[in-house]
Order: sequence, then C-alpha cells, then structure tokens
Amino acid sequence: MLPVPSNFPQSKEHTDVSYQYQNFSDGEDAAKGRWAAGTSPDGNGTFTYHDGPTTSAPMPAPTHPDSRLFGTTETPNFVEKTASTVQDKLKRE
Repeated sequence: MLPVPSNFPQSKEHTDVSYQYQNFSDGEDAAKGRWAAGTSPDGNGTFTYHDGPTTSAPMPAPTHPDSRLFGTTETPNFVEKTASTVQDKLKRE
C-alpha cells in the first residue's frame, strides 16, 4: 500500500497497523472481503481482520461543547422560552 501523501517516507510509517482492517460496522461481513485476509497487492504485508479497535487505551470522557455552537444556551432565556411556547400553541414556525 502506498502511504498518503505518496511522498511520505515509508521509514517513518507506523507499519504495525499498515495492513490491519479494523471493523467498526455492525456484523462481521467485512471479514469476508479481500482487505481482511491474505497477501496485500503490493506484496509487502498480509492483511489481518480485527473486530473493533486493537488498542487498550481507555476511552476519554466525552467533552461538553460550548453551547454557543448550537445557537442555544444551557438555560434558555425567558423571552425565547415564552416565544417558543406561544409558537407551539399556535402551531407556527
């Protein structure tokens, strides 16, 4: 396989995972694919199939994004809340 970008030195490539297929889909149909077992087309490795991640690193706690990203605040202000209640009652958008 060619690294991307193609001018990246292969001596610096993390080759331990170069030919691993890590399945993050439902089911195991991906294990039947050409990419999951056998010799690689470039002849430099053998494909292996892994059902999920191969690391033992713990998952970090989910972050809490800034509420301004969603255009809402943690506690809606009184005017917005009243306006949305009135719109709901009048079935208007």
